[in-house]
Amino acid sequence: MIDLHIHTNATPHHAFWEPAALAAAAAERGLSVIAATDHNTTANVRALQAAGAEHGIWVVPGVEIDSTYNGKLWHTLVYGVAPDAPALLALCAEVFTRNAEDAQRLMQELPARGWRLEGLESLGRSPNVADVATALAKQNELPNRQPREGHEEAGMRYILTEMAGAYRPLGVDAVIQVAHKLKGIALLAHPGRSKGIYAIPADASDIAALATVGLDGLEVYYPSHTPQVEQFLLAQAKQHKLLVSGGSDSHHPRQPLAEIPVENVGAFLARLSR
Repeated sequence: MIDLHIHTNATPHHAFWEPAALAAAAAERGLSVIAATDHNTTANVRALQAAGAEHGIWVVPGVEIDSTYNGKLWHTLVYGVAPDAPALLALCAEVFTRNAEDAQRLMQELPARGWRLEGLESLGRSPNVADVATALAKQNELPNRQPREGHEEAGMRYILTEMAGAYRPLGVDAVIQVAHKLKGIALLAHPGRSKGIYAIPADASDIAALATVGLDGLEVYYPSHTPQVEQFLLAQAKQHKLLVSGGSDSHHPRQPLAEIPVENVGAFLARLSR
């Protein structure tokens, strides 16, 4: 069994798996392969690899990069790259820097539009765009807020629809270029997930466009993907000759790890082990 999408406490402020505890939990669950895929950082990859080795678990180096393409937000998973590769570290640093700069501009522009935006200075760190979006939605009645939409999603909806160019993530194509330069593999994370404006499920045209710019695969097996979504993604992967992967997206011990059969992702693992 495998789980190739897990976040450790190196993912800032909302993931809590410590490497040793994660490796032990993976071993107890019977997993033979896992991956560290923190958001925009590889800081805990080496630690998880060391912890995994103690349990006989292959830990694949990975990272999940915030990105965009054709006007939609995507998360791009990069696998098989040394976590200290300078080009990968530079990519992660650019994502962080652009996000922090965008957040600072928003913290000036939103109050100028008459919106309340308080308390961000008490975070004890530099706010990111998601922090600003959450504060915006908590403290204001935003237009076009959708039913059951969380604060972060509602705030991002306003920023993305009412403030064109205010949030500037890297393009998926730029992430793919770095991954391929470093002999890594780039996959689209949770392409069938629906999470407001933050995650609009990929359609056939999205996948075709991303395959054209070099996308290597799709995360087909994911907790919120229905059987129908899985079948659609498997058909798309076959059509575009894309690799297939899967994972839990677990951020802490209360989110169970996946148990995806190795044979479901055999071609992907074979590519990684070259």
